[in-house]
Formats: sequence, structure tokens, C-alpha cells
Amino acid sequence: MSSHLKPTMAKGAGAGRLQVALKPGHSLMDWVKLKNKKGPSLAGSRRQSREPITKEELAQHKGPEGEIWMAIRGYVFNVTPYLDFHPGGRAQLMKGAGKDATKLFDHYHPWVNVAGMLDNCCVGKLAP
Repeated sequence: MSSHLKPTMAKGAGAGRLQVALKPGHSLMDWVKLKNKKGPSLAGSRRQSREPITKEELAQHKGPEGEIWMAIRGYVFNVTPYLDFHPGGRAQLMKGAGKDATKLFDHYHPWVNVAGMLDNCCVGKLAP
């Protein structure tokens, strides 16, 4: 593993969480620029649909090939474009791949507005 990907412990308010040093061009500001850029949707192949996404369909998108989807707070997001931007690293993000990751997300990020962070990655609503 290269030195820029070694996990480190966060300091301050997020103490106790593992973080990785992100590659150049993969900061939070870089993500915001990418997600707000005009161009192809980050939602991926299905794009946003009026049809709710079943748990079975969600489970088909857990990698390692193809798109990585996860449900958070009733919405399904294609997190594939975000993998290299996640401060905790790909491995942490993959823990929620292909399933409802709301509890996991809220455990680490209760203050984060997921709709604002991943709005352009929204595939659709999760079926009840």
C-alpha cells in the first residue's frame, strides 16, 4: 500500500474515525466542483427513475465490477464516482454497498446532508 493511502486517526470532532490521505484532486472541494459540473449525470446507467428501486435490484450493485449503489434515508445513490473522494477510503464506503446503509451512514455522519452531498448521484427512491 502506498504511503498516501495509509489510514490515520482523525483528530478533533471526528476523533476515532479512520481517514485516508486522498489523491491530489480528490478533496471535498474537488468533489463539489465535479458534482456541480454540467455534463453526464453521475447517477449512472439507470439514472433517476420514477420506479422505486427494490432491495433485490440494489443488492445487484455492490461491486467489484459495475456500479456501486447504496441506499441512505430512503434514496438510492450510485456512489461509484465518489469512491476516491471518500475521506474514510474506499473500503469504508464499500461496507454499505448494495444495501440500505442508513444506520452506518448516520453512525459516522449524522450531520451530513446526504441529499446535498450526493444529489447528482441519486438513482431513485428505495421501494418500501
